[in-house]
Amino acid sequence: MKNCIDYVKKMEDENHLVSTINCSSDSAYEEFLLTKNMYHKENGRLYIHAEQSFPPGISCDPQLLHDIGRRLIEETDIFKGFQVVIGTHTDCDHVHNHFCINSVNAETGAKWHISKADLEDIKIKSLELCREENIAIWWDKKNSAGKEVLHEQSDDKLHTVKQGEYEKQKQGQSWKFELFLAVKECTKHSFSQEEFISNMGKLGYETQWDQHKHITFTTPEGKKCRNNKLYPPERFTKENLLKQFENNCERRSERTRRIHQKEMDDFVKNASTVLTALKTGKSNGSNYYPLTHMKKKLEGEALREKMKQKENSSYDWEQEM
Repeated sequence: MKNCIDYVKKMEDENHLVSTINCSSDSAYEEFLLTKNMYHKENGRLYIHAEQSFPPGISCDPQLLHDIGRRLIEETDIFKGFQVVIGTHTDCDHVHNHFCINSVNAETGAKWHISKADLEDIKIKSLELCREENIAIWWDKKNSAGKEVLHEQSDDKLHTVKQGEYEKQKQGQSWKFELFLAVKECTKHSFSQEEFISNMGKLGYETQWDQHKHITFTTPEGKKCRNNKLYPPERFTKENLLKQFENNCERRSERTRRIHQKEMDDFVKNASTVLTALKTGKSNGSNYYPLTHMKKKLEGEALREKMKQKENSSYDWEQEM
């Protein structure tokens, strides 16, 4: 518990963005213990460590983001009476708030318990506070006026509206993003439903496309996912995929079709080569996502080429970024 409190406060000397609720920053650990002793609840879960993340690249004063974190605790009923240490970390590409919460309520002595509904309330409140301060959270489905909006997603951005999945995709550890890349690539090179299923099979995915409403994909590791769970879902409906296959047929000559078939076969071979290399370089139990690895490598090569072009021109690289 002390280690968690210290971690939450680790940037206090640098950015001074630490605050507490129902306890003092200097004596939070001792006060947490005192509350447990007072209610004779020294065993079991001692604390809760939570995090509130903001997207990379937002231009916001860290103090404002810290205040949002504090308001989240103060204005959400489930936290009432609990002792909390709040610290804002500014040492990575996205600012984030950490919370260390005593597992025993200082006012009632009740132990911490959270339901799925409570968790959803916290997420909703967090987004509401961001909207109130006009902070754009791209996985938020509403704007500052509370109206539904559809955020545009380009192919080089992460594809999800869930924060946990967002973090996994950033780290290259998302099986759903790997599936997304497979579906995207196979759709581009397929001219029919049957060919799409065949191409997915070449990448190790089983595709169940029958009379049921949704398509069910099974990953090489045995994980199942429906097409409506990919983001944005309207892009992966049966109707939209069939329309894409139809467009592929209309727009491409027989020669172009053969080129696409060869590109698909080459893609499968490259993915297999990368998978073998990843398995060789990693220990047992590691996750292997060759398509994610290939995408990151291509992005890196494109960035290096762009920088090389910049060196030979008067292009304002910093302004472009």
